[in-house]
Amino acid sequence: MIHPKSPLIGQSLRKVEFQTRYNLHVLGLRRECKPITDYENVKLAAGDSLLVAGPWSRIGQLRSQHHQFVVLEMPTEQAEVVPAYRRMPLSLIIVAAMVLLTIFDVVPLVAAVIMAAMAAVFTRCLTMEDSYRAIHWSSLVLIAGMLPLADALEITGGTKIIVDGLMYGVGDAGPLLMLTVIFFLTAGLGLFLSNTASAVLVAPIEIYAAEAFGVSPYPFAVAVLIAASAAFVTPVSTPVVTLVVEPGRYGFMDFVKVGVPLLLLTYLVTLVVAPLVFPF
Repeated sequence: MIHPKSPLIGQSLRKVEFQTRYNLHVLGLRRECKPITDYENVKLAAGDSLLVAGPWSRIGQLRSQHHQFVVLEMPTEQAEVVPAYRRMPLSLIIVAAMVLLTIFDVVPLVAAVIMAAMAAVFTRCLTMEDSYRAIHWSSLVLIAGMLPLADALEITGGTKIIVDGLMYGVGDAGPLLMLTVIFFLTAGLGLFLSNTASAVLVAPIEIYAAEAFGVSPYPFAVAVLIAASAAFVTPVSTPVVTLVVEPGRYGFMDFVKVGVPLLLLTYLVTLVVAPLVFPF
């Protein structure tokens, strides 16, 4: 919209060479809610609305010219534009370096991630403001709230009681049956709790169970991780599943019908692959 104090008032678009000056195409002009046909030669007045097209950066620059224009609306597609797309090759190099440092065990995983985040900020692939907005604060609060509960179970002996009960029931059957029990224990908690909370609660139990059997805790840990991520039997266990309920108009039993076979398939794959990759 033309500002009441704009120097363009009283001049036509053709005379001021609007397209050349602002690198924008005027597609139409509206005055008092009525479209003007010969808008290129009509003298502009305060309150005239222009429909312009051109590079988003140029449209954005109109906002800084407060005494000439009032930008009423920005293209909705502008929100989908990646702000630092020219630095994509550099960001891919940073991610590849982080993965390689982790794979070859040059530095610990946490150190590699922190180094990658710092490199992204220093190279301007990511601003500090964007990095703060990208942090999933609810997950941090959830983890911070569940860790004391897991510590309380361990300190008070609750974890040992659970493991002793499991050992009493399945101890003679071997670690594979214990892996099965831990998998379905985690998956059962994951039906109602978040996957993060389920993993945090069961992790100390699987470590104690591995010590009781005298075997490596890694297969049990993998079972916990996979089972915590297999929360698709109920629509309330994870936000990813909940998001599709309304668009697909699914009912509770729809997830049970599809989720139970998927859970059993996930269990069978975990039972076979976990001990092969991480032997007891």
